Amino acid sequence: MKLVVVGGVAAGASIAARARRLDEFAEIIVLERGHHVSFANCGLPYHIGGVITDRSRLLVQTPQSLREALDLDVRIGQEVVSIDRAAKSVTVRRVDDGTEYTESYDALALTPGAEALRPPIPGIDLPGVHVLRRMGDMDQIKTQLDALLADAAAGRRGPVRAVVIGAGYIGLEMAENLRHRGAEVDVVELADQILPPIDHELSVPVESHLRSRGVAVHLETGAAALREASGGLDVELTNHTVLHADLVILSAGVRPNTQLARDAGLELGERGGIVVDTHMRTSDPHIWAAGDAVETPNTVLPGSWLAPLAGPANRQARVAAENICGRDTEYRSTQGTSIVKVFDMVAGGTGATQRQLIAAGVPHRAIHVHPSGHAGYYPGTAMMHLKVVFDPETGRVLGGQAAGFDGVDKRIDVLATAVRMGMTVFDLEELELAYAPPFGSAKDPMNMAGFVAANVVRGDLSLWYAEDYPAAVEGARIIDVRTAEEFGIWHLPGAENVPLDTLRTACVEWNTSTPIRLYCAVGFRSYLAYRALRQRGFTDLKTLSGGSTTFRAWHQLDEADAPVQRAPMENYAETHSLFALAPTGIGASIDLDVTGLACPGPIMKLAEAATAADAGDEITIHVSDPGFAADAPAWVKRNGHELVSIEPEGPGYVAVIRKGGAGAMASARPVGGATVSGPGKNSFVVFSGDLDKVLASMIIANGALAMGEQVSMFFTFWGLNALRREQPPKRQKKMMDRMFGMMMPSGANDLPLSTMNMAGMGPVMIKNVMKQHNVPSLPELIASAQAGGARLIGCTMTMDLLGIAHSDLIDGVELGGVATFLGEASESTTTLFI
Repeated sequence: MKLVVVGGVAAGASIAARARRLDEFAEIIVLERGHHVSFANCGLPYHIGGVITDRSRLLVQTPQSLREALDLDVRIGQEVVSIDRAAKSVTVRRVDDGTEYTESYDALALTPGAEALRPPIPGIDLPGVHVLRRMGDMDQIKTQLDALLADAAAGRRGPVRAVVIGAGYIGLEMAENLRHRGAEVDVVELADQILPPIDHELSVPVESHLRSRGVAVHLETGAAALREASGGLDVELTNHTVLHADLVILSAGVRPNTQLARDAGLELGERGGIVVDTHMRTSDPHIWAAGDAVETPNTVLPGSWLAPLAGPANRQARVAAENICGRDTEYRSTQGTSIVKVFDMVAGGTGATQRQLIAAGVPHRAIHVHPSGHAGYYPGTAMMHLKVVFDPETGRVLGGQAAGFDGVDKRIDVLATAVRMGMTVFDLEELELAYAPPFGSAKDPMNMAGFVAANVVRGDLSLWYAEDYPAAVEGARIIDVRTAEEFGIWHLPGAENVPLDTLRTACVEWNTSTPIRLYCAVGFRSYLAYRALRQRGFTDLKTLSGGSTTFRAWHQLDEADAPVQRAPMENYAETHSLFALAPTGIGASIDLDVTGLACPGPIMKLAEAATAADAGDEITIHVSDPGFAADAPAWVKRNGHELVSIEPEGPGYVAVIRKGGAGAMASARPVGGATVSGPGKNSFVVFSGDLDKVLASMIIANGALAMGEQVSMFFTFWGLNALRREQPPKRQKKMMDRMFGMMMPSGANDLPLSTMNMAGMGPVMIKNVMKQHNVPSLPELIASAQAGGARLIGCTMTMDLLGIAHSDLIDGVELGGVATFLGEASESTTTLFI
């Protein structure tokens, strides 16, 4: 038998290798148009990023190694340009010199792969615009990046800027690796979320993490044009934003490379791929196909699908080779299992997404749970976002997704096994999985997902979903069963706080026929409340799937901004250094893991640890609250400690704090009426959003600055409206955010008067009077205060409540929490609440 394989890399090389193992005497020829027959294309971004330093490690096989090990005739740089099905031959063109020859076959295997999409926009072929599919692409990108970074390091240019078009797996891997190398990175995605292969609420935590690592994300917009500009390229987006770039990476997806098959008259499917049967045979009985160019049945969804993934390509290749060699082996379906690393976070899924099930009209239910990756008491874990979709009648697992920091991969693998084997959520309940504190929990996250889903199928639990808000709670009492402290930080509008430990007493007076919608943080306490109320005769009960954690993700209430690396702030009111006193402790190291706690939880835990520590001890604290970057410096200054370092880690930060000496707290403030040298300091809390009150605060602030004093202004609740941009950049907003945005003033020029507003005429009149008397306008006063050195600080808790993102505020506004304000106030001679 003579077998000709068109294409190498994953599927082609696998067909040839398996065929040789089954038929030692076959003549096997592999024709590869590139100059590398088998390479690790999934590793290309990591060589660019310097993670894989040795380029040769990406070369899995060479023509010589395949000849020596398997006696394969591998010809690189040779492209098949046509197929003569009647003569059973192919025409081959030598890429380097253009000469052609004919090669006959008994069996032909097509593995042409896929090609990168290149949108038909102006400038798409300019130098500096790259795709990443092959070793040569990688080499070009890395060579350009290395040169740009060398010039930047030598001071011959500014920072290197890169734009990645497409926020799929390869796009995000490139964004991460470019960022690791020190480039400033913008990611542009036409969809309303990153990572289109997973559902929206699972993508949002990854997006927040991406932003927190300094990557700018532009959603619901695409590239409209690319133009040469001074020193690089200008990327004009469809929302009229222009991004300047030194290099552009196109990662907008792929399409099957089927031109050869089309020209040969082979049947193509509705999605543009080559049609094959379960033996991987095409419409021609002597031609097989495998890999990115073929359509195969989906394990869950109706119809045939394209799946450009390495795992399915290799399995399809094995099946094709076995059938070419006379065996009867079948490839039944592809379920699309995939995973990606984005900085410290991991996300992926298997089977069908809920979005796909809805589009296909497949009945299903979904559950969300938020366990930790391993036992919570063992260090190094964090909350995981886990979603399972299943048949509402039988409980068959239809798909699942996970996003988190540790243990995500093995949960996706368990779900992939469940989908492949047709398992049910009841089977997930019974799984016996490996457990020790560093690796899992006695009740594994997969068990927990099974418990919740099985409760839904059995009728022991009824859920409402974040995406159905507010219709899901219309006409119902919303009961928040979290603690009063949690309720005070954030809660659903209109919710009543009935902590779980008081619910059984409180519900005695309730009407059992009243619709009640429950929620807590992750769904467990509200489940307990649900069962308690159900057994007391309440009939219209539902609890929020995944709790407020899923709700906030779905509605993007925790949108993170790029971290601000701050050195420890100098305290200008000190009479001497806070850290001049010699430490009296032994210098012990204390590790404090408070990941998962929201503000003010990390600061409270830090205070407890500092109280128990000795002077000189170092506390290493791991947090997942992005606001800690501002809170930590303020807290250590206020309490006389030292912030040794603070760096991004996982979803938040890791900070090292050294406890100050016994007199440090006292030295942080004037004592006994002693005169403190240096400038005075004034702190403002700007709570009001009324024009006259904000004007007064800015006039006082500018006066203090003119006298050489320092000013810090903490804007919270309605006061934040004074700092809003009139035309902020477009971003994805949920319904609640849009409602608040429409109801609130759109910046300093839109504020009402506290009295005599007269339907907006009052502000017009007062602005006119101010102009006549040469009094600066409010925007001018704000700009003057910033130019004078005033710190304008936005309250992060209020921003979460009102749906305000950092990008909605004017330039120069810092973000901070309670600790930031108290740190400023403790150093101030005057604190005003306006």
